[in-house]
Amino acid sequence: MASQTDICNQALTKIGAERILAITDDTKSARSLSAIWSVKRDAELAAQPWTFAITRAQLPASATAPVFGWNYAYPLPADYLAMVEVGENYVFYQGDPQPLFALEGGSILTDQGSPLNIRYISRVTNTGLYPALFAEALACRLAAELCETMTQSLPKREAAWAERKQAIREAKRVNAIEQPPRYIPPGTWERALILDGY
Repeated sequence: MASQTDICNQALTKIGAERILAITDDTKSARSLSAIWSVKRDAELAAQPWTFAITRAQLPASATAPVFGWNYAYPLPADYLAMVEVGENYVFYQGDPQPLFALEGGSILTDQGSPLNIRYISRVTNTGLYPALFAEALACRLAAELCETMTQSLPKREAAWAERKQAIREAKRVNAIEQPPRYIPPGTWERALILDGY
């Protein structure tokens, strides 16, 4: 598994910048990476439902109910980055026209009683848990973000984003990203047939 330094050096190599020994080095490369590491790591985690970062939780309801619209509020976990499922309802590919919950002000608002079962993308800081394709996607994101500071090269930036897209496609192919069943609501033609009794 890749270390933080491995991922950072992979990003630097993609743009032809000076490699580092650690993100705490007193070099331009290390300072630039240190400034963006946490935010870009969290962004890459939250961008896709990476299976290694999905966590389950049962949340207790808040003592204070929402003022209107919903019966319960559930504070989000401290390591929460993005929602995958609330109860039995997938957030990714959600097609239900009547929402069963809302995310507001650091809480899940819903009419479902306590405890509330959720699956969410958590903040994974241990790089030893990162699959190779996530490490590749993160390195590409870092490379694209560093381009302006390190190289001022638009073609290198575009190449890094293209490589990231390829890493995501490859991750989906090898099932590193969960693809839950997709709800597709009936179209007007199907609804008309149903109403006519077919």
